[in-house]
Amino acid sequence: MEHVIGMDVGGTEIKAAVFGPDAQIIYHQKVPTPAGEANVRIPETICGMMNSLKNRYGDIRGVGISTAGVVDTESGEILFAGGTIPSYKGTNLKKLIEERYGIPVSIANDVNAAARGEWWKGAARGSDHFFCMTLGTGIGGCMFSSGEPVLGAHYRAGEIGHTLYDKHTATTYEQRASMSVLMRRATQEIKGFSGDGFELFERARKGDAACSRLINSWTEEIARGIAEMILFADPSIIVIGGGVSEQKQFLLDPITAHLEAYLPSGFSQTVLVTAELGNKAALYGAVYPYFKSEMECG
Repeated sequence: MEHVIGMDVGGTEIKAAVFGPDAQIIYHQKVPTPAGEANVRIPETICGMMNSLKNRYGDIRGVGISTAGVVDTESGEILFAGGTIPSYKGTNLKKLIEERYGIPVSIANDVNAAARGEWWKGAARGSDHFFCMTLGTGIGGCMFSSGEPVLGAHYRAGEIGHTLYDKHTATTYEQRASMSVLMRRATQEIKGFSGDGFELFERARKGDAACSRLINSWTEEIARGIAEMILFADPSIIVIGGGVSEQKQFLLDPITAHLEAYLPSGFSQTVLVTAELGNKAALYGAVYPYFKSEMECG
Protein backbone atom coordinates (compact mmCIF):
# COMPACT_ATOMS: atom_id res chain seq x y z
CA MET A 1 0.00 0.00 0.00
CA GLU A 2 1.36 3.38 -0.98
CA HIS A 3 1.19 6.27 1.47
CA VAL A 4 1.67 10.03 1.34
CA ILE A 5 3.45 11.93 4.10
CA GLY A 6 2.32 15.41 5.09
CA MET A 7 4.52 17.72 7.15
CA ASP A 8 3.75 21.10 8.68
CA VAL A 9 6.67 23.23 9.90
CA GLY A 10 5.60 25.97 12.31
CA GLY A 11 7.27 28.31 14.74
CA THR A 12 6.23 26.17 17.72
CA GLU A 13 5.76 22.62 16.41
CA ILE A 14 6.58 20.39 13.48
CA LYS A 15 3.72 18.04 12.66
CA ALA A 16 3.78 14.95 10.47
CA ALA A 17 0.96 12.75 9.22
CA VAL A 18 0.68 9.63 7.10
CA PHE A 19 -2.24 9.56 4.65
CA GLY A 20 -3.71 6.36 3.28
CA PRO A 21 -5.06 5.87 -0.27
CA ASP A 22 -8.42 7.39 0.74
CA ALA A 23 -6.73 10.65 1.84
CA GLN A 24 -7.46 9.94 5.50
CA ILE A 25 -4.85 10.39 8.24
CA ILE A 26 -3.79 7.03 9.64
CA TYR A 27 -0.93 8.32 11.80
CA HIS A 28 -0.10 11.70 13.29
CA GLN A 29 2.77 13.00 15.41
CA LYS A 30 4.27 16.31 16.45
CA VAL A 31 7.54 17.48 17.95
CA PRO A 32 8.69 20.91 19.18
CA THR A 33 10.33 23.08 16.56
CA PRO A 34 14.02 22.96 17.54
CA ALA A 35 15.70 26.06 18.89
CA GLY A 36 18.92 27.36 17.39
CA GLU A 37 20.01 27.55 13.77
CA ALA A 38 16.79 26.75 11.90
CA ASN A 39 18.56 26.12 8.59
CA VAL A 40 20.37 23.20 10.29
CA ARG A 41 18.10 22.03 13.11
CA ILE A 42 14.83 21.92 11.18
CA PRO A 43 16.25 19.79 8.32
CA GLU A 44 17.77 17.45 10.93
CA THR A 45 14.41 17.10 12.65
CA ILE A 46 12.57 16.56 9.37
CA CYS A 47 15.01 13.84 8.32
CA GLY A 48 14.64 12.11 11.69
CA MET A 49 10.86 12.06 11.24
CA MET A 50 11.20 10.88 7.63
CA ASN A 51 13.47 8.01 8.64
CA SER A 52 11.01 6.85 11.27
CA LEU A 53 7.99 7.08 8.98
CA LYS A 54 9.68 5.32 6.06
CA ASN A 55 10.80 2.49 8.34
CA ARG A 56 7.25 2.11 9.64
CA TYR A 57 5.22 2.55 6.45
CA GLY A 58 7.61 1.58 3.67
CA ASP A 59 6.37 2.66 0.27
CA ILE A 60 5.91 6.46 0.20
CA ARG A 61 4.76 7.94 -3.10
CA GLY A 62 5.08 11.59 -2.17
CA VAL A 63 5.68 14.17 0.55
CA GLY A 64 3.67 17.36 0.97
CA ILE A 65 5.24 20.09 3.10
CA SER A 66 3.50 23.08 4.61
CA THR A 67 5.88 25.58 6.14
CA ALA A 68 6.00 28.97 7.78
CA GLY A 69 7.66 31.67 5.72
CA VAL A 70 7.50 32.93 2.15
CA VAL A 71 8.12 29.93 -0.10
CA ASP A 72 9.17 29.67 -3.74
CA THR A 73 6.86 26.76 -4.56
CA GLU A 74 8.87 25.85 -7.67
CA SER A 75 12.38 25.69 -6.21
CA GLY A 76 11.30 24.96 -2.64
CA GLU A 77 13.48 27.68 -1.10
CA ILE A 78 12.37 29.72 1.91
CA LEU A 79 12.60 33.32 0.68
CA PHE A 80 11.63 35.07 3.94
CA ALA A 81 10.79 33.95 7.46
CA GLY A 82 10.83 37.10 9.58
CA GLY A 83 11.29 36.74 13.32
CA THR A 84 9.05 33.68 13.70
CA ILE A 85 11.83 31.22 12.79
CA PRO A 86 15.19 33.04 12.82
CA SER A 87 17.82 31.88 10.27
CA TYR A 88 15.25 29.83 8.32
CA LYS A 89 15.68 31.87 5.13
CA GLY A 90 17.45 29.91 2.38
CA THR A 91 16.43 26.49 3.74
CA ASN A 92 15.22 24.09 1.04
CA LEU A 93 13.39 21.07 2.43
CA LYS A 94 12.07 20.10 -1.01
CA LYS A 95 15.56 19.68 -2.44
CA LEU A 96 16.81 17.90 0.69
CA ILE A 97 14.09 15.24 0.73
CA GLU A 98 14.03 14.66 -3.01
CA GLU A 99 17.80 14.16 -3.15
CA ARG A 100 18.09 12.10 0.05
CA TYR A 101 15.03 9.87 -0.30
CA GLY A 102 14.21 9.95 -4.02
CA ILE A 103 10.61 10.92 -3.29
CA PRO A 104 8.74 13.77 -5.03
CA VAL A 105 8.00 16.74 -2.76
CA SER A 106 5.34 19.42 -3.03
CA ILE A 107 5.85 22.48 -0.80
CA ALA A 108 3.67 25.46 0.11
CA ASN A 109 3.39 28.28 2.61
CA ASP A 110 1.53 27.02 5.68
CA VAL A 111 -1.48 29.33 5.37
CA ASN A 112 -1.80 28.65 1.64
CA ALA A 113 -1.80 24.95 2.50
CA ALA A 114 -4.35 25.47 5.28
CA ALA A 115 -6.61 27.38 2.90
CA ARG A 116 -6.45 24.55 0.37
CA GLY A 117 -7.16 22.00 3.07
CA GLU A 118 -10.24 23.90 4.23
CA TRP A 119 -11.39 24.30 0.62
CA TRP A 120 -10.88 20.58 -0.02
CA LYS A 121 -12.30 19.06 3.14
CA GLY A 122 -13.23 21.83 5.59
CA ALA A 123 -15.10 25.04 6.22
CA ALA A 124 -14.53 26.55 2.75
CA ARG A 125 -16.00 23.70 0.70
CA GLY A 126 -17.97 25.20 -2.18
CA SER A 127 -16.46 28.67 -1.80
CA ASP A 128 -14.16 29.82 -4.56
CA HIS A 129 -13.32 33.31 -3.29
CA PHE A 130 -12.40 33.37 0.37
CA PHE A 131 -9.66 34.45 2.75
CA CYS A 132 -7.99 32.16 5.26
CA MET A 133 -6.03 33.47 8.23
CA THR A 134 -4.26 31.53 10.96
CA LEU A 135 -3.70 32.80 14.48
CA GLY A 136 -0.65 31.21 16.06
CA THR A 137 2.94 32.18 16.81
CA GLY A 138 2.36 34.84 14.15
CA ILE A 139 -0.55 35.64 11.82
CA GLY A 140 -0.64 34.32 8.29
CA GLY A 141 -3.09 34.88 5.46
CA CYS A 142 -4.08 33.48 2.09
CA MET A 143 -6.48 34.76 -0.54
CA PHE A 144 -7.99 31.77 -2.33
CA SER A 145 -9.74 32.31 -5.64
CA SER A 146 -10.89 30.09 -8.52
CA GLY A 147 -9.55 26.93 -6.94
CA GLU A 148 -6.04 28.18 -6.20
CA PRO A 149 -4.18 30.25 -3.59
CA VAL A 150 -3.30 33.71 -4.88
CA LEU A 151 0.51 33.62 -4.61
CA GLY A 152 1.40 37.03 -6.02
CA ALA A 153 4.27 37.98 -8.31
CA HIS A 154 6.89 37.19 -5.65
CA TYR A 155 5.05 34.53 -3.56
CA ARG A 156 4.22 37.16 -0.93
CA ALA A 157 0.47 37.71 -1.38
CA GLY A 158 -1.72 37.48 1.71
CA GLU A 159 0.99 38.31 4.27
CA ILE A 160 -1.49 40.11 6.48
CA GLY A 161 0.60 39.67 9.63
CA HIS A 162 3.04 42.35 8.45
CA THR A 163 0.34 44.94 7.76
CA LEU A 164 -1.13 47.69 9.97
CA TYR A 165 2.25 48.94 11.13
CA ASP A 166 1.89 51.39 14.03
CA LYS A 167 4.80 53.84 14.14
CA HIS A 168 3.96 54.89 17.70
CA THR A 169 4.42 51.37 19.09
CA ALA A 170 6.65 50.11 16.25
CA THR A 171 4.49 47.00 15.96
CA THR A 172 2.76 45.16 13.12
CA TYR A 173 -0.62 43.44 13.11
CA GLU A 174 0.78 40.08 14.24
CA GLN A 175 2.83 41.76 16.97
CA ARG A 176 -0.44 42.92 18.52
CA ALA A 177 -2.93 40.19 17.60
CA SER A 178 -1.16 36.81 17.40
CA MET A 179 -1.76 34.04 19.93
CA SER A 180 1.77 34.40 21.24
CA VAL A 181 1.04 38.04 22.10
CA LEU A 182 -2.22 37.07 23.82
CA MET A 183 -0.42 34.46 25.93
CA ARG A 184 2.33 36.92 26.87
CA ARG A 185 -0.20 39.55 27.90
CA ALA A 186 -2.20 37.00 29.89
CA THR A 187 0.90 35.89 31.77
CA GLN A 188 1.70 39.50 32.65
CA GLU A 189 -1.80 40.72 33.42
CA ILE A 190 -3.84 37.76 34.75
CA LYS A 191 -3.13 36.66 38.31
CA GLY A 192 -2.43 32.94 38.59
CA PHE A 193 -2.48 32.31 34.83
CA SER A 194 -0.61 29.14 33.88
CA GLY A 195 0.14 30.05 30.27
CA ASP A 196 -2.48 27.77 28.68
CA GLY A 197 -4.75 29.33 26.07
CA PHE A 198 -7.63 26.96 26.80
CA GLU A 199 -7.49 28.00 30.45
CA LEU A 200 -7.76 31.68 29.50
CA PHE A 201 -10.91 31.13 27.46
CA GLU A 202 -12.41 28.72 29.99
CA ARG A 203 -11.95 31.26 32.78
CA ALA A 204 -13.62 33.90 30.61
CA ARG A 205 -16.55 31.55 29.95
CA LYS A 206 -16.97 31.16 33.70
CA GLY A 207 -17.14 34.90 34.23
CA ASP A 208 -13.56 35.93 35.05
CA ALA A 209 -13.69 39.66 34.31
CA ALA A 210 -9.94 40.11 33.77
CA CYS A 211 -9.79 37.26 31.25
CA SER A 212 -12.87 38.59 29.46
CA ARG A 213 -11.40 42.11 29.21
CA LEU A 214 -8.15 40.79 27.78
CA ILE A 215 -9.90 38.62 25.18
CA ASN A 216 -12.12 41.56 24.25
CA SER A 217 -9.09 43.82 23.71
CA TRP A 218 -7.28 41.16 21.71
CA THR A 219 -10.25 40.34 19.46
CA GLU A 220 -10.61 44.03 18.63
CA GLU A 221 -7.05 43.95 17.26
CA ILE A 222 -7.97 40.88 15.21
CA ALA A 223 -11.06 42.66 13.87
CA ARG A 224 -8.94 45.57 12.59
CA GLY A 225 -6.98 43.30 10.27
CA ILE A 226 -10.06 41.41 9.13
CA ALA A 227 -11.75 44.69 8.23
CA GLU A 228 -8.81 45.63 6.01
CA MET A 229 -9.06 42.33 4.14
CA ILE A 230 -12.82 42.66 3.69
CA LEU A 231 -12.40 46.16 2.24
CA PHE A 232 -9.58 45.04 -0.03
CA ALA A 233 -10.79 41.69 -1.37
CA ASP A 234 -14.50 41.26 -0.51
CA PRO A 235 -14.23 37.53 0.25
CA SER A 236 -17.38 35.44 0.61
CA ILE A 237 -16.09 33.99 3.87
CA ILE A 238 -13.07 34.39 6.12
CA VAL A 239 -11.82 31.15 7.67
CA ILE A 240 -9.98 31.62 10.97
CA GLY A 241 -7.60 28.79 11.80
CA GLY A 242 -5.01 27.86 14.37
CA GLY A 243 -5.56 26.17 17.71
CA VAL A 244 -7.70 29.04 19.02
CA SER A 245 -10.28 28.33 16.29
CA GLU A 246 -11.53 25.51 18.54
CA GLN A 247 -13.22 28.26 20.57
CA LYS A 248 -15.64 28.67 17.66
CA GLN A 249 -18.45 31.19 18.40
CA PHE A 250 -16.80 32.28 21.64
CA LEU A 251 -14.00 33.61 19.42
CA LEU A 252 -16.12 34.73 16.45
CA ASP A 253 -18.77 36.67 18.35
CA PRO A 254 -16.50 39.38 19.82
CA ILE A 255 -14.56 39.71 16.55
CA THR A 256 -17.81 40.17 14.62
CA ALA A 257 -19.02 42.76 17.15
CA HIS A 258 -15.79 44.78 16.84
CA LEU A 259 -15.90 44.70 13.03
CA GLU A 260 -18.78 47.16 12.99
CA ALA A 261 -16.44 49.90 14.21
CA TYR A 262 -14.03 49.41 11.30
CA LEU A 263 -16.42 49.00 8.35
CA PRO A 264 -19.01 51.29 6.76
CA SER A 265 -22.50 50.56 8.03
CA GLY A 266 -24.04 47.61 6.20
CA PHE A 267 -21.00 47.34 3.95
CA SER A 268 -19.84 43.77 4.45
CA GLN A 269 -21.59 40.53 3.58
CA THR A 270 -18.52 38.44 4.45
CA VAL A 271 -19.19 35.62 6.90
CA LEU A 272 -16.64 34.65 9.56
CA VAL A 273 -16.19 30.93 10.24
CA THR A 274 -13.68 28.85 12.17
CA ALA A 275 -11.61 26.16 10.50
CA GLU A 276 -13.16 22.70 10.56
CA LEU A 277 -9.87 20.84 10.22
CA GLY A 278 -8.18 22.67 13.08
CA ASN A 279 -4.42 22.30 13.21
CA LYS A 280 -4.55 19.56 10.57
CA ALA A 281 -5.78 21.87 7.79
CA ALA A 282 -2.27 22.61 6.49
CA LEU A 283 -1.41 18.90 6.46
CA TYR A 284 -4.41 18.17 4.24
CA GLY A 285 -3.58 21.08 1.97
CA ALA A 286 0.05 20.02 1.71
CA VAL A 287 -0.81 16.54 0.38
CA TYR A 288 -3.68 17.67 -1.87
CA PRO A 289 -1.54 17.60 -5.07
CA TYR A 290 -1.09 13.83 -4.67
CA PHE A 291 -4.85 13.21 -4.57
CA LYS A 292 -6.03 15.90 -6.99
CA SER A 293 -5.68 13.82 -10.18
CA GLU A 294 -7.41 10.84 -8.59
CA MET A 295 -10.39 12.98 -7.58
CA GLU A 296 -10.62 14.52 -11.05
CA CYS A 297 -10.62 11.07 -12.63
CA GLY A 298 -13.12 9.78 -10.06
